Amino acid sequence: MDSVSSQPLNRYDRRKRETRSRIREAATDLFAEQGYEATKVADICEQADVARQTFFNHFPAKRDVLRELFDIGVDFMEGLLEAACQRGATTRERLALYFGDTMESAVTVGPFSRDLVAHVVHANQDESELRQAQRISALFHRLVEIGVAHGDVTRRYQPAVLAHLVEGAMVNLMRDWSVTGGFDPLERAAQVASLVADALEKRPDES
Repeated sequence: MDSVSSQPLNRYDRRKRETRSRIREAATDLFAEQGYEATKVADICEQADVARQTFFNHFPAKRDVLRELFDIGVDFMEGLLEAACQRGATTRERLALYFGDTMESAVTVGPFSRDLVAHVVHANQDESELRQAQRISALFHRLVEIGVAHGDVTRRYQPAVLAHLVEGAMVNLMRDWSVTGGFDPLERAAQVASLVADALEKRPDES
């Protein structure tokens, strides 16, 4: 019931949440500093100053920490989209802000952020991760629908098709950066956002 869930956490639950957060933050730092594969559970325990069994009380495996980081990342992407929609007056501006902010955030995570993104992009998705992927798809659909409502996105194609185009561009941008590299990620993000904006732009012959 809401009356129960809204009650303040007791001392035990607060400590449990704080420990989980400390483990997650330690893992994030280590993944960024030395890469996902190179990071061992023992490293995370030492960094978080917890016993090995404490780690497994919160996360069945290292992979589950990555899954939780993915969940947090989806929440973060929703925040970036909201900010882009508030700051951008047109779909082109919103795309530029969203692609640019997303890539800048990925780049600044740490020296091994490319490695971490690659693991998320190429992970075998379970039911939980598929639900998060659906949330991500919904973000791009919302971006398109806002543009349609404002009159600067083409109606020649269904919004779901256009959203798929935007999502594909973002996913491939992140995949190319995480796996291949060799280019300025922020410059590439700007170019891809501009290309997508061209594709979504309302045609002169449309009423």
